[in-house]
Amino acid sequence: METAAPTDIGNGGKGKSTPKSILSGSTPQARWKAAHPKETWAHAALRSALKKGLIEKEPCGVCGAHEVDGHHDDYNRPMDVRWFCRRHHKQEHRRLKCEAING
Repeated sequence: METAAPTDIGNGGKGKSTPKSILSGSTPQARWKAAHPKETWAHAALRSALKKGLIEKEPCGVCGAHEVDGHHDDYNRPMDVRWFCRRHHKQEHRRLKCEAING
């Protein structure tokens, strides 16, 4: 007499469950990187150029703050960035998202 529950209970009788996606357990940042290789490359290229001193950060183009992020309008041109503080960088992304939705 068998006392253990069958292994196919709980998954529709399909035996072992199907494997999850490789990225399903990863962080949101890792999933974004996997989905956006060109953007990831542009960010890495800019970071490398900054580290080597080939490009210098500029103050925020809106408020003049010195703690800034580079904003890429075109990921094919990784050194061509506009500099924004975190607040204005987020604001620019919201503006672009609204523009894309409203068309």
